[in-house]
Amino acid sequence: VDKGWIADYPYNTSRDRYTSHHAWQFRSDQQFAGSYGNFDVSQLYDDFFTANQTPSPSAPVTPAPSQPAKSNVASDTDYAQTGVFKPSATVNIRTGAGTDYAAIGSYAPGESLIYDHVYIRGAYVWARYLSYSGRYHYVSLGVNGGESYGSRSSGYTSPVSHTYYTVRYGDSFWSIAYKYGISMYTLAANNGKSIYSLIYPSESLYIR
Repeated sequence: VDKGWIADYPYNTSRDRYTSHHAWQFRSDQQFAGSYGNFDVSQLYDDFFTANQTPSPSAPVTPAPSQPAKSNVASDTDYAQTGVFKPSATVNIRTGAGTDYAAIGSYAPGESLIYDHVYIRGAYVWARYLSYSGRYHYVSLGVNGGESYGSRSSGYTSPVSHTYYTVRYGDSFWSIAYKYGISMYTLAANNGKSIYSLIYPSESLYIR
């Protein structure tokens, strides 16, 4: 009996499978840079699911966009701009200005950071900031020409005298120290604790 569509998710997808059927779905969690959520990815072996339709030369098919619409602003520009960003949603901390860079932590609503450069890369606007470890990290300020992920005030020049962090469920001295680029021993000592001390949700820890 012919089967129309086979869903199978092998570790190795380098070759076609189920070629005697109409289609093979080999992923259900594909992610693309600049897009939200997961995508089903399938291999069609014939025109069973397209009802024998083919694009008309006089009416070319326009593919659906894979990322949010862009504004008229150039999609690859940067500005030497300083300011304070306060996220209204949890935003990932990345090693570069793009969704294809590694996420190494996050900022939550109520926290803030001081940035010294703004980048527009494709569909997103990014801020660069210098962590306490001396390395540059990046967070998205929002969609280019669209949704903002928080508020920002430009032209900030004075350094913040102190930084505090509110402990959340699942936090540890190690995870908090890693996020801010400092030693967990220093973090514990700054708060009159050792790395073996207990910390509790809603507790405020002095970072620097």
